[in-house]
Amino acid sequence: MSQPPNPSPSGQHVPTVRPRPGACPQAPGAPSFQSRPRYIDYGRPRAYDTSVRPATGLTAARYAPAPIHRPQQAQPQSAWSTQTRRVQDVAQEASRLPLGGILVWLAVVMLGIAMIVVLGYFFLEFVLTASSSPVWWPVTAFLAFMSLVVIAGVMVLADRWDPQPLPLVIIAVFWGAAIAAFSSYWINSLNVLVAVTLTGDDDFAQGFVGPVLSAPLVEEVTKGLGLILLMLLARRYFNGPLDGLIYGALIGGGFAFTENIIYYSRQLESFGVGGMVVLVIIRGVLNIFGHAIYTSMTGVLMALVARKWGTLLGLLAFIPALIPGIGLHAAWNLFAGFESLLVLVAMLAIKAILSLLWLILIVALVFDESRLTRVRLGDYANQGWLTHEEVDMLATWKGRREGKRWAAQLGARPIMKRFIRESADLASVRQRLLADGAHPKVVTIEAYLLHRLTTNRAELLQRAA
Repeated sequence: MSQPPNPSPSGQHVPTVRPRPGACPQAPGAPSFQSRPRYIDYGRPRAYDTSVRPATGLTAARYAPAPIHRPQQAQPQSAWSTQTRRVQDVAQEASRLPLGGILVWLAVVMLGIAMIVVLGYFFLEFVLTASSSPVWWPVTAFLAFMSLVVIAGVMVLADRWDPQPLPLVIIAVFWGAAIAAFSSYWINSLNVLVAVTLTGDDDFAQGFVGPVLSAPLVEEVTKGLGLILLMLLARRYFNGPLDGLIYGALIGGGFAFTENIIYYSRQLESFGVGGMVVLVIIRGVLNIFGHAIYTSMTGVLMALVARKWGTLLGLLAFIPALIPGIGLHAAWNLFAGFESLLVLVAMLAIKAILSLLWLILIVALVFDESRLTRVRLGDYANQGWLTHEEVDMLATWKGRREGKRWAAQLGARPIMKRFIRESADLASVRQRLLADGAHPKVVTIEAYLLHRLTTNRAELLQRAA
């Protein structure tokens, strides 16, 4: 519903409805408007409402509250609906983005080297210990890689609303495939050895301690540490449950890639090609999303807490966020130890239902992400940075399709795609400011993205003039 603001005696905007956190009144010294922006209430994102915080000092914002920036001139209300009016560029001082890409690319290179070392180790182990031809190892690697491709494909579809940077995607996969898989391999082996030494029962250690007690805990922790790395390395892009799910699923997919190579090779050595094919069907087809689901649950919970209450609590939520993944992982390994066809069929049926629910969760999180984008861009529209028609264009699937179709007619489709992508990024940054407070680095990023917003907008409308 449209609610025009009521001017107060001081000239400030006083909406007729209660504004959301961040929609602050005009601060002293703020630029005056040449025209008043129309106010629209976009609703309250209840799941991420930051107006009520825990009272303790640990969870309070570490910095001063982050008032929303205001432009020197509100945009004309009909600018986007007519698609032809030239809009005067908004004068906005914006610093360049802080340089954080060096650490990201350094991590990519280091993890890439680790990936080569890990795969080389397992290939060498197969050559030295297996009686099968070394030619079979690339076959197992290819079969494992196909499962990773499927998981990555699902994540690409899930990530269409606000795509993650490619280097971070690579870090997630490499962390799971190299660091998490290799460290878990040795820690689990050590735990089994300790269990054999303490109990003297090799079957108990190999059949219960290793797969049910050690593997779920060790593997989910080592995979989850990759989520902590990503949150610390690129908090700007780890800003909601959908981001956490995507990164967690990619880490889990990378882990499953290396683990599947190990299992396929062992199955080939013990039961021949037929046994390996059966295992490929069970692990690589019917249970393809296993590790992706486990780790994505950790990512969803960490990112949910970080979005609502800030980075610090998001990191502290790591331990409790591991519980769902560890529980599901342990349950699967426990029942997998029963040598019964009926139990196996029941397990696969349950895993199919779980996978379906996981895919439904992805769809729900994509919808949630688009809704939050609309609400946060609405904050800027109510301050005059955008028109409300542009919010609908930038923050709905239909609006994006129509906007790109219109821009293509002008030969400006790349500009429109950049406009959409950076606007979604701006909405995420706004939510982070509400959760974390006015961190100077994040405020600088917001100023930069506002500058990009006006630049992209001006380029598009100049093409239409």
